[in-house]
Amino acid sequence: MRELATPASLLAALLAVVLPTQAHEHVAAGAASTDPGTPLLFASDDDFGAASGYVFTLETGADARYAGFYHGELIMVALPATPGFGGPDPQHAALGSRVEAVLESVTGPAGGSFGFWETPGNDLDAEELTFSAAVGETHGTHRFPVSENDGQPGADPYGHIHGRVYSATRPGLYKVGFRFVDTSANGPGGGPIHAPSERFYLNFQAGLTIAGVAPAAGGIDVTFAATAGKTLQLETSPSIAAVPDWKPIGDAIAGDDHLHTVTAPTDSTAFFRLVAR
Repeated sequence: MRELATPASLLAALLAVVLPTQAHEHVAAGAASTDPGTPLLFASDDDFGAASGYVFTLETGADARYAGFYHGELIMVALPATPGFGGPDPQHAALGSRVEAVLESVTGPAGGSFGFWETPGNDLDAEELTFSAAVGETHGTHRFPVSENDGQPGADPYGHIHGRVYSATRPGLYKVGFRFVDTSANGPGGGPIHAPSERFYLNFQAGLTIAGVAPAAGGIDVTFAATAGKTLQLETSPSIAAVPDWKPIGDAIAGDDHLHTVTAPTDSTAFFRLVAR
């Protein structure tokens, strides 16, 4: 429950449900050029970066290994440079580079934390939390490999590791900042071949919550993540008395793993809830 102090004072009441397991997605690291000094890049930004509105789902489940966590899989890949790994991809990093991902920042629900679980081997489910970063972190240094090489000169930077898990401790929307770095010593002067990428951001939704409320022309903007496989309906009531009078606002939204904003017309106190079916 949260309160927005506006001319139309608002309390958002959140209805939590357990969501079904979602298929994991793949996001890619690459480079615009293989020339030494060229920065690495997040090749999937248009489709999966936070600015696209895409949201990765974290959920609870019966697996005791993840008890107490919202969790889900996401595959970070390094684009291949050679035919043996399905390459060359036009955006592959240089031969001899070793791409790693650094978890640098986390915003989200107060008191929450975001975690990474390393797999004991490709295609094996992660079983232990490797590291976590608290909401409010802005300059984190925890990192994990994306390439599957050991930094040998001339090695393909390719990587495609399954079984890793990402987690959150509290329900809500998390915006997590990552950066790709080259940790090889095959560049000029024994340093890396590539400069670091810019920081990029991914959205993760833990559970079913209303992500944000804000004043808008003619009402209140209510933002939430619509998880694929569900139909989401925003509802409102003038009170949360013993028998609230919940009424739908607009049409139901088919889940598409993106953020949606619905404008609720109101000029007085109103309560909101999000129902998933």
